[in-house]
Amino acid sequence: MSQSTTVTPFEVGAASAVVGAGVGYALAPRKYNLEQLLTIEPDVFEKSIPQKLIAKAEESQKIAHSAIVEARKSIADAAKTNSAETKLMELLKSPDLDLAYKSIKGFLPKARAQSAVVVGIIAGAVGTVAKMIYNEKNY
Repeated sequence: MSQSTTVTPFEVGAASAVVGAGVGYALAPRKYNLEQLLTIEPDVFEKSIPQKLIAKAEESQKIAHSAIVEARKSIADAAKTNSAETKLMELLKSPDLDLAYKSIKGFLPKARAQSAVVVGIIAGAVGTVAKMIYNEKNY
């Protein structure tokens, strides 16, 4: 007497979506402190604060983002003369840059949540289609 259960494509898609959302959340950029935000690689910085979010931001948040970008550029310029550490310490003590960071910091968790949703949707769709294809091959 053998028992078998069938799994519908919807169930596979739902399970894939849940797993995908977890993976998307875990792999998304984490929240950086101001020092890390100023010194991370340019591509990681762009992924941390996507331009799509900045485009929809309030004017004060756009100004804050520009201030952080300018601070990053000044650190890169200072690195050419081996004074990047000094410039970084100077910028970290700046109250204006600290306020800019606090304004921008709210975007980082949103990027993480959006990443979880997008990867979850993609994983769910792929899981559903894969199950449908697998079912057709077995008939």
